[in-house]
Amino acid sequence: MKLIQYKSILQLVFILIIGMGCTESSSSQDAGTEPMETESGIKYQFVHHGTGEVPPEGGYWIMNLAYFNDKGEVIFSSADQGGAMPMNYFATRLTKNASIEECFALIGKGDSSVFYLSADSLYKNTAGGPTPPDLVGTKIKLCIGIENIFSAEEFGEYTKELEKKQLEKEKDVINTYVSTKGLNVEVSEEGLYYEITKVGNGDMPQVGQTVRVNYTGFLMDGTVFDTSVEEAAKEANVYSPGRQYQPYTFALGQGNVIRGWDIGIGLLSVGGKATIVVPSSLAYGNRAMGPIIKPNSTLVFTVELVEIVK
Repeated sequence: MKLIQYKSILQLVFILIIGMGCTESSSSQDAGTEPMETESGIKYQFVHHGTGEVPPEGGYWIMNLAYFNDKGEVIFSSADQGGAMPMNYFATRLTKNASIEECFALIGKGDSSVFYLSADSLYKNTAGGPTPPDLVGTKIKLCIGIENIFSAEEFGEYTKELEKKQLEKEKDVINTYVSTKGLNVEVSEEGLYYEITKVGNGDMPQVGQTVRVNYTGFLMDGTVFDTSVEEAAKEANVYSPGRQYQPYTFALGQGNVIRGWDIGIGLLSVGGKATIVVPSSLAYGNRAMGPIIKPNSTLVFTVELVEIVK
């Protein structure tokens, strides 16, 4: 599972808020403890009190997070992204300036709380940008529940256990897929399923070298979600006239792509082709990637190592 860093979560939330375009503030209060208000004007109340414990510096929260507009419509929900999400904890980031950080500074392990934030303050103090026109003068409702906390070391073990459990769930599905498609796969030490369909006649890339790769990616039901090949895009009805179709360039083994790619491309020599079946633990984990790739999705790619850039 690729870790979601603190600012990345906020940026994703802001993108989704802009896309939904909330319009009016919410005046109702939720059941629970008596409503309170911070000096900066954030109204909040605890729906449930836990221990209030926070992670050690550099540790992690495991949180459920949801935003709502004044009509009660979901703007963003971690449930739609695969469930509770990790967030890196640094106390020095939790500044009390009418921002999302101030909300996080008020809660701890086991706490479930509801916050009402000024959209103007939210964008100014957290996003560092102007408030979208439809949100000027409104409030955003934020619900946060802290499921668990971990030190950095504990979090590493936690993610490994999650990945192990998910991989076990996916094995039967992958084996059925491989059998149905008649693939003659091998399985790497990391759990990547691959079939080399054409042996190349060039060099094999080394970690750190820049490679150029043609690819088509699809779900196990055959839905194509991306390709670098124009003909494949047209055939799958995903062609974009404004896009320049060409091999994708990246440095191998540097974490610039999903781990399944770093592993799979490293097995090829220049000119080689393969089909790789990537378990979610070697892809996007429990995160959704756009409307097509759902949380915990196994992905399939046909790939060709076109060139090692010297």
